[in-house]
Amino acid sequence: MLFRHFQLPMDHRELIPHYFRTEYRKIVAVLVKHFGFAQMEVAEDIASDTFLQAAQVWPLKGIPENPTGWLYQVARNKAINYLKRNNLFEDKIAVEIKSNHAKTEPEIDLSPQKINDSQLQMMFAISHPSISAEAQIGLSLRILCGFGIEEIANAFLTTKSLCL
Repeated sequence: MLFRHFQLPMDHRELIPHYFRTEYRKIVAVLVKHFGFAQMEVAEDIASDTFLQAAQVWPLKGIPENPTGWLYQVARNKAINYLKRNNLFEDKIAVEIKSNHAKTEPEIDLSPQKINDSQLQMMFAISHPSISAEAQIGLSLRILCGFGIEEIANAFLTTKSLCL
């Protein structure tokens, strides 16, 4: 049974923000490691869409027995679908198909070790000396800690538009 219908100490309105704070950064870190830093927005979009799906599904079907596993599986599936769509798009418009282009299903590893390695790599990338200290702090709060733009703006005592 994938979903269970009983009350936890937190309902889905409290549970999803809780998991967003703890799991969003992990999912983004793994996806950025897989896609590359140039595709950070794609990784964030996939992670955000995963939580949007949880917000839509969990109230209807109940909270899954393993919410973290559910989030990881949905993020993995979304990443694989993105890669498949992207590959199909590139193949349709490309003049020449790359000979080394793999057609196999990509491996998205969301194991604890991969998550830790990806988060560490993300910390080093965010801490690069070419990034200003303020930007490093903002990126750390957003990517690694899961804070929203408004929360970061409040922490810096500034407006949301200046944090974008």
